Amino acid sequence: MTLQTHIDIDESEPEIIIVTGDERLHSRPMRRFFRSVLGGEQISNGWRVSRRGTRQQDFILRVHNFLKAAGHTVTRGEIADRSLELALERQRAFARSREEARAWKSGHSTIDDDRVANHLESLGWREERRLFPHQLRNVGHALAATNHANFSVPGAGKTATALAVAGIHYTAATIDVITVVGPLAAFEPWESEARAALGQRFSTHRVRAAASRRRAVYQEVQRGDLLLMSYASAAADRLAIKAMCQAWNVMLIVDESHRVKRFRGGLWAPSLAEIAELARVRMILSGTPMPNGPRDLYSQLNILWPGGLLTGSRDQFAGRADRAFAGVLEDIGPFTTRTAKHELGLPPIRVERHDSPMRGTQAEIYELIHNRLKGLVDGAGTWKDKIHTLRRARPIRLLQAATNPDLLNYPDDRLRLSPLPSVNPTLFERLARFAAYETATKSTTAIDLVRDLAAEDEKVVVWSNFIRNLDSFSERVRCELGIPAFQVDGRIPTGDDPSMDRKGSSQPDEDTRETRIQQFLSHSGPAVLVTNPATSSESISLHRACYHAIYLDRTYDAALFLQSIDRIHRLGLDPDTEVTVHILQATIDGDETIDHLVDHSLRAKQTEMERLLEGAEIYPLNQETTEPDGTKVDIEALLRFLIGEESDED
Repeated sequence: MTLQTHIDIDESEPEIIIVTGDERLHSRPMRRFFRSVLGGEQISNGWRVSRRGTRQQDFILRVHNFLKAAGHTVTRGEIADRSLELALERQRAFARSREEARAWKSGHSTIDDDRVANHLESLGWREERRLFPHQLRNVGHALAATNHANFSVPGAGKTATALAVAGIHYTAATIDVITVVGPLAAFEPWESEARAALGQRFSTHRVRAAASRRRAVYQEVQRGDLLLMSYASAAADRLAIKAMCQAWNVMLIVDESHRVKRFRGGLWAPSLAEIAELARVRMILSGTPMPNGPRDLYSQLNILWPGGLLTGSRDQFAGRADRAFAGVLEDIGPFTTRTAKHELGLPPIRVERHDSPMRGTQAEIYELIHNRLKGLVDGAGTWKDKIHTLRRARPIRLLQAATNPDLLNYPDDRLRLSPLPSVNPTLFERLARFAAYETATKSTTAIDLVRDLAAEDEKVVVWSNFIRNLDSFSERVRCELGIPAFQVDGRIPTGDDPSMDRKGSSQPDEDTRETRIQQFLSHSGPAVLVTNPATSSESISLHRACYHAIYLDRTYDAALFLQSIDRIHRLGLDPDTEVTVHILQATIDGDETIDHLVDHSLRAKQTEMERLLEGAEIYPLNQETTEPDGTKVDIEALLRFLIGEESDED
């Protein structure tokens, strides 16, 4: 006998799904599904089930499929019928896009490089921003896939590629408005690339300022607008953005999408997934899509294809990511692309290492900290105890002493360091006066390098992980060399100012990170950008004006180091231009210091990081390689360095 079952929506409670039929809906398999799995409530002729925040169409599709598989003939109320049809159409659209993307990857798509080039010519894409072969391929892939993840290496020109895709969709009337969600530092590159490649084709607006001003932007949007907003603004404004998506065909681009990687909880990823449901075309961009591991992909892929079409449920994805990640990569392959760094045709980097002998108070402070650490580990028991003791003692203090002892006089909130406690009153009195009477050896070496580069009319970026080091070095550049020093760190505002106008443009005298970087790049003579990797290792491009980098210090964080190099070694660099990286390393009485241990560690990590950051395959980063205090291997190497011998684990 046919099992007749009806699915409807409780109009007084839209979250409630009503499933009715005969007594067979109360059988053991039905109780297991509706009560145990869905948490439903049994009623006289069926079940009353709350979808608990799950999208209506997805929930109805799940119930419908279960009942059909159990042999039921299912009828639906009007609302349930519309929801089910929407869910089925989404599945059909996903299947069509997947097949077209697979055809493109196998070389059987009608979208080839010549067709892309013709589209760009019709769009008015400027010759001076002509796309490179790998970018043309990525544009073709994005058009075939409809919704596309560009995971190309940092510096591969993902912004220009995304603009080309958006422009082609725009001229085809697939979309009306482009919405880019990303870090604040990315706003200027999007604006400059849009101007350089397309002139006035798009009207670019920064969606900043007070909430009422932001809402006005969404309400006043016009065809051809390109909106730039932060993740926080997108999350706060999701209802207004969803209304805009219902009024216009919107392309949603999430830049540096790994920043919304949170697997559970949070606001950014769920909000963007809600917005993505209503976007006509979606794209995500990241050079490091899995900084912590495979689960980082889940939220990003659910922005690309909302509702778990590409990932399955959260729990399903977690299980596959942990146990069968190769299968996950195979499934997402049609929608993802990654350009390897060797495809960019960049000239090799020249690395110069400079030893800087420590003297005076700096040498004494360094030896004091070295001996204190050695005493702590000597007093510990097993090898494991020594490792634990050394890590807790924060050996990054040695890096501070080797870089600039004055850092030890002040707290460092980012690295969670307090001022160094006094254990030698006389020496610490000299330490307190260090900045007034002595200079850090690496700072002097760097000043000499900057002087030589300035004589050749060159610009240079100087990196340090310590904020006070940035302050003191900027002052030395200005006072001793008379050269402009533009300092950018986390204390400098990012342009988030309520006085911004409708287009989001800043006032001419506004002092922001972006204006300082632009002033550095546009300065007519030699200039120095003084910054830290935590602020500037992503989303800024210096390669059109700056070809030299000096590292006053480096931590064990290999990802930040390599990403900072990518600021000057990226697509668009003249093939005849030589990029030079200067690494400064303190010595004491001719012997190596913590700087040399860090250098050895970063060299050892570089092979793995290059495979992850520069290779053509998508892999998760090893999270330990991004720890400033170092991995267990790094701490063991420092321990051996302190005690002067090799030891086996107990």
